[in-house]
Amino acid sequence: MGRYRITRRIRATPEQVFQAFTDPALVADWMDASAVAGPTGPLDVPGSRYTLIIRGPWRFRTVVVRSEPPWLHETVGRGPLGGSYRMVATLSARDGGTDLDLLTEYTIPLGPIGRWIDRRWVDGEPHTTANREVDRLVALVSGDRPLARNEASIGPDSRPITEELPFTK
Repeated sequence: MGRYRITRRIRATPEQVFQAFTDPALVADWMDASAVAGPTGPLDVPGSRYTLIIRGPWRFRTVVVRSEPPWLHETVGRGPLGGSYRMVATLSARDGGTDLDLLTEYTIPLGPIGRWIDRRWVDGEPHTTANREVDRLVALVSGDRPLARNEASIGPDSRPITEELPFTK
């Protein structure tokens, strides 16, 4: 299982940042997904389910596990071939903005091959895709200039900080 943490200081209220985890259109946008499909309820209500469609066959059946607006949002998802993830967003008001602490744990399928893929392309620093997605979230909620999907926004208030956490089994 891989695990990493990304933090950002965002020029937006905790309510605005929290909305990026609970508004289906925003979730799909910043996570570079094709869609959030079939929600069974609001994404800020524990027990709500939806499918996060990344591309092609990459669909993650997702459940909201915990939601404490506007401070905490946790989801878990299962994908093709046994892939899975857990994402916990913790928000703190600070200096007129919000500190985001985003913990992601994931499992890549295919046993030894999946672990090799993880070491080779996913787990390596600087978690380029994850940082790009969080940069997109920052731009969407802070009112910074709109970004093209693959353009990073890195400034004094949205520096990428990635902390590598030890692997757990």
